[in-house]
Amino acid sequence: MAHHKKQHPLYPYTEEDKQEIRKKLGMKESTIQDDIDAIMDWFKKQPHLVDAGITRAMVERILITAKGSLEKTKQRIDNLYKYRALAPELIQDRDKDLSPFCGDLWSFYRQAAMPKLYKGHRISIIKFGDPDPNNFFTDILFRNTFMLGDIRLQYDYMLGEIWVIDIKHCVVGHLLRLNPIIMHKTAQIFQEGLGLRVTAMHVLNCPSFGQTLMTIMKQFFKPKLLDRTIFHKNLDDLYKYIPKQYLPKDYGGDEPSLDEYRDMYDEEFRSENTKQFLLKCSNYVSDESKRPGQIYQDQMIGSFKKLDFD
Repeated sequence: MAHHKKQHPLYPYTEEDKQEIRKKLGMKESTIQDDIDAIMDWFKKQPHLVDAGITRAMVERILITAKGSLEKTKQRIDNLYKYRALAPELIQDRDKDLSPFCGDLWSFYRQAAMPKLYKGHRISIIKFGDPDPNNFFTDILFRNTFMLGDIRLQYDYMLGEIWVIDIKHCVVGHLLRLNPIIMHKTAQIFQEGLGLRVTAMHVLNCPSFGQTLMTIMKQFFKPKLLDRTIFHKNLDDLYKYIPKQYLPKDYGGDEPSLDEYRDMYDEEFRSENTKQFLLKCSNYVSDESKRPGQIYQDQMIGSFKKLDFD
């Protein structure tokens, strides 16, 4: 990965895509740069943030998810760095994941973000392929996701996300292995930090315990996301929402297969440039001991330490 390039080959977008996204949000180049300047200046004055560092590209991406609001962007950056600091098991110690001696990071599942934007949105696919729940680990799933997310926060350009989740091979045992603390911390980073805008979550091959899954999700994610969840009985039903050419070969589309994406991501993670980039990103955390005024402690609500299946 060449860091001086404005685009990344895994997450391309056209100049037309970029301008259309800005137009929809009412954002102009001159205003955007002035806003980034203001946020960078604010960031440097925060004693708990200044040593962590941030890039103009990151600020612009968060500004977009905040729909151009400076105050909301500042709040999200502050939250993002805070919640990343409170989740070292998800953000830190990336050396082991990026080591050439590390095994298959995607051994029990596949994930991929499609290269073509659909109406300004990036389509992300997650497929759980291992029916043995003993091979399922919540922390590995989200450690990988946050590493890919760090690349995207620097290089991607989009209005929001469309998720497609295939749970054909999931059994009740997978639910029992969901780590509630990891889920809670992940939801904080996604929702309060990144402010990720997921316009739809499409669920494929939902087993009989689908309602139980939704009950669990409600404990961590905002109602808005769950209200945008659509269950599909077959691919033809999914095609009514997403034209199939935007999907991977696994789902009748034109894009590379999920196995091919696994190989591409693995090669990306093994490259020295990307390794150094991701290690640097692991330092994008706040120093809560230096936060002015109230010091935030890790407030882990008791109810999140045990999943509620009712």
